Amino acid sequence: MASPTFEDLELSGWSDRAEAYDDNFGRVTGGAIEPLLGMLADDLAGLELLDVCAGTGHLAAAAAARGANVAGIDFAATMVDLARANHPGIDFSQGDAQNLAHSDAAFDAVTCCFGLLHLADAEAAMAEACRVLKPGGRYAFAAWQGPKGHDLSALVLPAIEAHGSFDVDLPPAPPIFRFGKPEVCQELLTAAGFSGMETQQMPLTWNIPEPEGVLTMIRRSTVRTAMILDRQTPEARAKIDAHILEDARARLTDGGITLTFPALLVAATKA
Repeated sequence: MASPTFEDLELSGWSDRAEAYDDNFGRVTGGAIEPLLGMLADDLAGLELLDVCAGTGHLAAAAAARGANVAGIDFAATMVDLARANHPGIDFSQGDAQNLAHSDAAFDAVTCCFGLLHLADAEAAMAEACRVLKPGGRYAFAAWQGPKGHDLSALVLPAIEAHGSFDVDLPPAPPIFRFGKPEVCQELLTAAGFSGMETQQMPLTWNIPEPEGVLTMIRRSTVRTAMILDRQTPEARAKIDAHILEDARARLTDGGITLTFPALLVAATKA
């Protein structure tokens, strides 16, 4: 039997985590929705919009609330089911961001909120977004910046370095912070057929009441990080968890633990 690919593991991981996502990392990514939509146009009324990597459907719903005619796709059937349950008036379907099942020039806008870093071929996804856009159509996506200033990385990476190993049995993965660099985005968007790139830096935050909530968030709503941790020895995993908890407790105040996740919002126009 062939070993699972990066794409296989991403699909399996997000399929398993769909139910827990909104109560965990979805509280962070949701903060980018309204600013990202604002980068498309002042008025979305009547625009045909495709939300790629739609997850549990909240960006699509926010666009529909602004008057857009929205369709959403995600590769995980469990995410699609939740999106449909959350927002029954919107057309959600299972699909591949790297090979969209839509005709050329079908949409006025395409969005992708923190989805590119989970794709094996993000360049193909950008090219597909350009293909399905009408001339002058807008593409907007969000990505993480880091690792500097990214509090989840600051908690997890030193713990693994101290007690475990990053050399585990996983297929190679694209760099998680690749699209947090404006110069990289500019190069890839230009190659895909876009121009006039605009960016906005945004420090998303999440407050967690207790240190144990950090471990819960890692287990329930990250995929690559959770897989790396799962492949440590039991002894190393226990030490890593203890290290993360110790560092999380050091951040605890009367108001809980506030973690910051620097994000880059990017928008461009089909040339």
